Amino acid sequence: MLSGHNIICFGSERWEYPGLQQTIMRYLSKENRVLFFNSLGTRRIAFDRTFFRACTRRLTAFFSDNNHAPADSVRVLNPHFIPLTYSTLATRINRSLISRQCRSLVSEMQLSSYILWIGTPVVSPLLNRLSPDLVVYNPVDRYHAFSFVDSVKMKAYERQAAQQADVILCTSTAIRNDLLRFNRNTFNVSHGVDFAHFSAAAQSSCVPDDIRGIRPPIIGYFGGLSERVNYTLIRETARAYPDASVVLIGSQLVSLDEIKTIPNVHCLGRKPFSMLPLYLKHFSVCLIPYQVNELMDAVDPIKLREYFCLGKPVVSSPLPEVAAYDDLVFIGKDTDDFVTKVGLALAEKDDVLTARRIQIAQQSDWPAKMASISDIIQEALQRKRGKKRIIGSMYGFKEANRDQ
Repeated sequence: MLSGHNIICFGSERWEYPGLQQTIMRYLSKENRVLFFNSLGTRRIAFDRTFFRACTRRLTAFFSDNNHAPADSVRVLNPHFIPLTYSTLATRINRSLISRQCRSLVSEMQLSSYILWIGTPVVSPLLNRLSPDLVVYNPVDRYHAFSFVDSVKMKAYERQAAQQADVILCTSTAIRNDLLRFNRNTFNVSHGVDFAHFSAAAQSSCVPDDIRGIRPPIIGYFGGLSERVNYTLIRETARAYPDASVVLIGSQLVSLDEIKTIPNVHCLGRKPFSMLPLYLKHFSVCLIPYQVNELMDAVDPIKLREYFCLGKPVVSSPLPEVAAYDDLVFIGKDTDDFVTKVGLALAEKDDVLTARRIQIAQQSDWPAKMASISDIIQEALQRKRGKKRIIGSMYGFKEANRDQ
């Protein structure tokens, strides 16, 4: 694995969120020193509770204790910024505030060199204010396709981040295709999975209290209950299989009124990551009931591999990244087909398919994924150093010894 480096990461979410950048940084922190900046936010101005709650949280973080250390090699910081992502004036001020904060940390911690890892394109305006050894852009979504962002400005941020990065690590083929025209050093690295964490549930006898009394078979889903989910698929599935139970686990981010009144639908709320495998064990069929649109066409759902850790049959919307496993997943082309495929999945009794799903999950285990990521970063570092040597020889100077 990549080792001996300093890494400054601007995440697309907070450190506590179990997302891609957080997971990668936890692994890299075993052999490197990591400074992780919590998300800068991407919401455009809106006079609603969600926007004001987000602004209040970020402003509170601005004036509160600015950092903590979850491990000896990790520091988590709140960025100094005004939470008005698309304001030209605020962007100028934020560029100065955040770059000054970074330079202060680099000086304080005596970082002679560092890798800058950005998980959100809204960081792109400050890239020319910093001097990293390498810029890694790590997009996990088509950010401009979210309903709550300024899509025009977000596209500009995405393009700027792609053009200024030394290497881009995408989580889907669609995102790679979007960015490849701006940067040829663009790679598709799908999500990893903590195979040991999920597969251990197969040997556990523990049954979570709130699922103990729910009638099997269970048609289950875990993940955010947000605008990404097609609730019509859930509603029609619940109605088509009244003798089964539909269990939904995750934070409620939108109204669920249209499904909560259905007798066999059970919304259990958000659960700790540590508990998810115990719920998964009791699912007979797992769902990926996402919307099909520009945003979701570029999503690589990590829950697919998490479901695979226990060999569970999966029914999914026709997402391109899931279609790669169409021999192992039941893909519903529309609502009626989705509901029909749930019935087929409930009836599946195929040990060969179960074993193949588990094998796919094992191949996506995080240690193997980190080896691939590290190889790409090492190659990018060598490539950039090679360019510096060539430029240095052209102008008659040598690259400074990093150890001096």
